[in-house]
Amino acid sequence: MSDKPQKKNKLIFKGDKEQKKKKRKHRADEKEEREHSETTDQVWVRADNLEDLMGPLFITHPSDPPVCLTVDEDDRFMAYPLPDLSETAPEPTIMQQVFVGSRITGSTNAFTFKSANGKYLSSDKIGVVACDSEAIGGQEEWKPTVTESGIAFESVHGKFLMVDEIAGGGVRIRADAEDVGFCESFRVYCQSRFKYKPKSKKQKSDGTGSEVDNV
Repeated sequence: MSDKPQKKNKLIFKGDKEQKKKKRKHRADEKEEREHSETTDQVWVRADNLEDLMGPLFITHPSDPPVCLTVDEDDRFMAYPLPDLSETAPEPTIMQQVFVGSRITGSTNAFTFKSANGKYLSSDKIGVVACDSEAIGGQEEWKPTVTESGIAFESVHGKFLMVDEIAGGGVRIRADAEDVGFCESFRVYCQSRFKYKPKSKKQKSDGTGSEVDNV
């Protein structure tokens, strides 16, 4: 199995400097373009359909404490604590908090999620989640589902990714839930420039009383 090729767009974090264009522009145009980029391209927005999952993603959960999916330099997978999601606009601060989603070729609802280290998120049959696989197999497949609370991730074994709150504080990530509830509903964010924008259709009269669609 293989991933669907991704657009070769560089992930932008706030504060990153844009590369200078070879084509000369007026200073006013450059300022306007820069301000527009800073207020749109760098903003992380909620993913609310499957098309939004194709590209860089910030996967969080409103647990106590709230967490995001993260890997370290040695490919160890963990739930990293975040500030209060209701008070702070969530966004990744390091590349290890970003995963790249790709739809599996030939499928409409099967995805893979690759870490910044180039390894794939996986789950074995007992629900142990890791992110150290260099190749795509069955255990690296996930079927996301959009719910009222967020997005649920079903493994190839028919179990759901979940946040398990540990006694005494802290959380861990497993993939052995039978049903989708609060613990299985993740809040996923994508950069606004990668968010799926469907073509809008406007109806207007063609002068004969019938209506035609314009894309």
